[in-house]
Order: sequence, then C-alpha cells, then structure tokens
Amino acid sequence: MEIDNIKETPTNNVQRTKLTWDPYMQYLIEAIDESNFMKRAETKPMATPKGSLESHVTSRATHVRNAANIIRRLAKGLGLNSKFAYAGMLMHDAGHPFSGHEGEVIFSDIGGLSNTQFFHHNAKGVEIILSEDICEKAISKIPNIELNPNLRDKLREEFYYFLDIVISHDGEASPAEMYREADEYPDIRTAVEQKLLSANATNKYKFVAQTPEGKLAKYADVIAYLATDIQDGFRLGIYKDFPDDYLEVFGEMFSTSFARTSEEKIANARTIIDQIKEKRLRELFDDARLPGNQRAIRIANEIIAELREKDLDFEDNEDAAMEVVERHLQGMKHLYGTNLTDEKLQYMYSEMEKVREFVGKKSRLRSGVVAEVTTRMQEYFINDLLKESVATGVPHFSATAERIFFKAKKINYATYTPYVKWQYQKEALPNAALRLAAMSAGSLISTGAVRNKFFDPTVREFIRDKEIAESMKVGARANETVEQAQERYLRMRKMYGIRNFRSSNKKFTGDQAVSKIQSRYELFASIYEHLQNQGESFARQYTLTYQAIEQRVKDKVEKALDPKYPEEHDEKSLYVGRYISRVEAVRDRIKLKYGSLDITAEQRDEVTKMLIDNERNFMERHMAMQVATDYISGMSDTAFTELAIRTGVLSKEDLEKTSTRIPPEEAGQNHVVAQLAKDMEQHEDNKTNLSGTTQGDTEGR
Repeated sequence: MEIDNIKETPTNNVQRTKLTWDPYMQYLIEAIDESNFMKRAETKPMATPKGSLESHVTSRATHVRNAANIIRRLAKGLGLNSKFAYAGMLMHDAGHPFSGHEGEVIFSDIGGLSNTQFFHHNAKGVEIILSEDICEKAISKIPNIELNPNLRDKLREEFYYFLDIVISHDGEASPAEMYREADEYPDIRTAVEQKLLSANATNKYKFVAQTPEGKLAKYADVIAYLATDIQDGFRLGIYKDFPDDYLEVFGEMFSTSFARTSEEKIANARTIIDQIKEKRLRELFDDARLPGNQRAIRIANEIIAELREKDLDFEDNEDAAMEVVERHLQGMKHLYGTNLTDEKLQYMYSEMEKVREFVGKKSRLRSGVVAEVTTRMQEYFINDLLKESVATGVPHFSATAERIFFKAKKINYATYTPYVKWQYQKEALPNAALRLAAMSAGSLISTGAVRNKFFDPTVREFIRDKEIAESMKVGARANETVEQAQERYLRMRKMYGIRNFRSSNKKFTGDQAVSKIQSRYELFASIYEHLQNQGESFARQYTLTYQAIEQRVKDKVEKALDPKYPEEHDEKSLYVGRYISRVEAVRDRIKLKYGSLDITAEQRDEVTKMLIDNERNFMERHMAMQVATDYISGMSDTAFTELAIRTGVLSKEDLEKTSTRIPPEEAGQNHVVAQLAKDMEQHEDNKTNLSGTTQGDTEGR
C-alpha cells in the first residue's frame, strides 16, 4: 500500500501539529538527505561494527529510514502531521557515534575523566543538526525566500519542533517513561534547550516529546530495530534458528488459536513458520515441478540434506557449503557416462547449473522466512498501536501487545546485544579514542585555537549568562606576555602545517614514523579549521561544559567520601584505573583540608564548591577536550579506525580482533541496556502491586 493512500483517521483528544513548514517540508527532507551526518550513517553500524563483506548488516542510515517510514504510517493513521513526523525521524540518530551504544559509553566515560559533558546520542544529535545548519540549508532552497524575511524567521522558530523529536526519541525507555506526560515549557525552543542542558550537564536524558507526533518516535524506533536486529542476528550467525523466547512471542502474536502455556505458543509459532516455509518453497519451485527437472531436484535435495546435517549454509560458511555442492555435481558426471558428444555435454552442464540454482534458492529460504516473520511482527505492533490509539489520541498498545512489545525488547537484549561486541571494543578502541582526544585537545591549546574563541566577540554574544561569560579566561605562562604567547601559537601552527585553513602543506613519505606524525598533524589542522568555523555552537558547548562540571565533581566527591570505594563498588568506567585515580585525588584534597573523610554536610558542600570553582578556572583545557571528543565522536566507524591506525593509536592487529567476538558472559551489558532491564523489572513489580492495573493506565493514557 502506498503511504500517501493511508486513510487519515481524526482522533478525539489530540491536535495535529500544524506548522508553517508544512508546504516546504520537501526542502527540509532534501537538506537532511544531503547532510554529512546522513552520509556518515551509511557506514555506521547499529549494534555491531560492520565488516567489509557484511553488506547486508543494517546500517544506521537504513535504520533511520525504516523508523521514519514507520512513524509516517503511525502519524498518518492517527490523523497527525505525517510529513513533520517523517522529517523529524530522519534526523533522530544524527548524534550516534561510531561503535553504536558502545561509542556513547566511550565518550561519556572520557567526559568523566576530564570533567566535561555526558554523552547521549539524542542530545548530541541536536548539536550536530544545529552545527550543520540544516535549517538554513533547507530554507535557502525555498524559491524567493529572500523576499519574505517574516517567513524565514517563522521557519527558524518552528525548526525546534523537529529538534524536539530528535532529543525526545530515545527508544530505550521503560514502560512508565513511554506513557509519562510531557513537562511544560514556555515555548518549543526553551523545551529543547532545557532538555539539552539536562542531558549533557546532569546525565538526565530520557524525555517526553512536546508534540503528539514526537511521542510516536519511541515506538517507531523500537519497532524498526527489533526486526532488523533479528535479521542481523541470522546474518551474523548468532541465531541458527529462532530462540524459543521469540517463538513464544510470535506464537502469541500471529496465532488465531488460543494458547495458554509457553509450549503451546511455541508450537503455534513453529506451525506458522512452517506454513511460511511451505509457501515460499512453492513460490521458489513452481518451475521445478516439470518432469525434466526431477533429477536436478532430487540431487539438490540430497545436497541440502547434507548441508543441514553438517550445519552448513551459504550465509555463514559459503566456502565449506560450496565444497559439498561441487562434490555432488562431480558425481552427476557418472550419470551421463563417458565419451559424451558435445550436445550431451551441453545438457549435462545445463543440468548442473540447474542444481546449483535450486540449491541456492532453497538455501536462501531462511533469509526469506526471517524477513517475512519480522515483517509480520512489525505489522502486528503498528496495527495494534493504531487501533488502540485512534479513539483517545494517546499512543498506546493493547494490554497484550504492550506486554509482548516489552518482552520482545528484553529478549533482544538477552539474545542479541551481548553477542555483538568484539574484542577490540573492550580495550583497544576506548584507549585509541582517549589518546586521539587527548592529543587533539593538546593541539587546540598549543595553537591558541580555544583562546581565539574565548576572545571572539561573536561567541560571547551568544552566552547570555554573565557569570559563564566571565569564566572565559586563558592562563598565561610564567613571565610570558600576550605577544609572546601569540608568537608561540603561530610557531605551533606552522609546525602542524596549518596554513590559511588548509589541512596540510606536507606530503606523506614512505617512512612509517613520519607518516604517523603527519597523520596527527593533519588531524590537528582539521580540528583547528573545524573550530574556527564555530560561533554559536561553540558558545552552546561552552555553556553546557561549564554546567556539566558541577555534576562531574559532585559524582567524584560522593565516591571520595565513601570509605568503601572502590573496593566494594563495581566501577563501570571503561577507564576504571584512571577514573579511580581521579577520585583518589579528590579524596586527598578533602583529607588535606579537613584531616579526614568524616565531614559534615556543610563541609561537603564547601569542598564541592571549592573543587567546582577550581575546575572552572581551567575552562580552556575543558573546552579543548570537549571540542576534540565532539569532533572524533562524529566520525564513522571506518573513518575512525583508519585514522586511529594511521596515527598509531590503534594497531592493525587490534583491528583484526573484529573477527573475534567477546563471549557474552564476559561482555555484560552497557549502561543503557542494564538500566532498561532494571526499569522493566521495576515496572513488572509495580503492575503486580497495582492489582492487575498496568502502570501505564495510571499515568494518563
């Protein structure tokens, strides 16, 4: 069915978001499609790094478009603004770093070491969209827009409605968070700015959208990735067959017969999947039923039987599977005998090709079945959500679908997510990111790049808080004048090859050591140029970093005052040793000031304020690290690993570990998944305590 032919069904309790953008939405969609973040998304993975041969594993760009198509259907079915929802959802993952959610953990933990911002992809997406000036690029496409300044201003104001979808979309939400009412703000820009501050400065990043279209984003996001994660699980060999937990879910979703027990639901699912297989076999082999094809079919079935017996298939082990095929084909030659005429040889080779064709079709049957099952799952959720939401206008599932929806998420995190981590993501990748960020931050200080922004009047105009603006200071070296510092900055820029915003005036040589140094200089020059082009975005990052210091310091003070830290704490930081040393430094400061850790609440507040003020005296250092991590995190997986190898912070041997997955019992779960599992367990407890009334029912459905 064409999307534009879906009937718009007006709802009773919700108003369609009407925007000045409505007639101009296509220009915005074009600007999004042309954006750098969308180009990078083509090579960014979802849950697992993509190998060069894994062309069908879902990319971030594929997921974004899937989710955008789903939210468009949902919005249109509910009589909402489907074009607005679609455009917003196209941008929802603009802030995802390389290495999926593992990348988020890397950069949040680097922030923990350097007392800079927390990293959450929904908030980072807003910053990237603003820094790429997507709004202005879209507006500039509108014919004769220069003759209508009022229209331009209105479109700029309304652009924050799209950004609200981005920052509020987070699908890793608990049931209670899915149904929570939105907080109130005076206007949409304030809403986005306050959410941005909350995520980056205080680590509170799960929001409710301000529009009914935006509230659909959490559903569309999850519905999209639940299906593709299952498909990728089969492609990567994680699943050989559907796990029983999934079969139980499918049996309840698809079966028209009542099933009470898990065994009955699983049996229903197997029956349905067998029916799908039979249907696809009929479609694949209609032409194979001709009498002349019977021998080829028999031999193909013998090959398939041996492949199954040896647990081989073309998707997981093509070479070994082909050996079986070719051995059987060689046996076919005996059926034709010897001393064949040219015509007989042609018949034989034609029949051998037919066997290959039949084997290939049947071996690909699994992919087709998986695709149909996951498509049915998506349709189940979409149709149930539309049906249950249409009367009230509040997005929600039926009680059965809600339970299945969150159960499917939980199965996904238990059977797929722990199996897609690779050895190099454990230590090599985080260490490479930290080293590159630290080196790049040092270059931004040594070249005066951050200093230049501190004293840029246009940057200061965007910082409305006087106290924050006054903190923009650069400490001079002992006995060094401003003129001498400027001369030093110019010498460093010359050494790095920074010339009038060109990335480099040096060429690579065959010497590996020189090449590493040159690659680093090229990176430094690129970040230097990137920073010089910033104005309002630098001011925004400065404000957020200044405010994030407070929470980062409070976290360390709390741990420093706990005598059981770190012995009885499971420190989650990827840089655990370095982080503990930072906490120990805070502990030493407290002991130096008060003689012990046994201090009053007033003394705790006093030392916390002292440490916060001290950190804010070194804003050049903090901003250098923030700019460096923002720049590096925006790279695609391929670009980062190539740069890390060229600069010598990651070896090819480390990268080759992408072929070795971390055993799931060692991988554990990242903080996003672990927190969601905890939230879902709490939700189940709450439902039990409410005597059969779901928590969602009590929170304004």
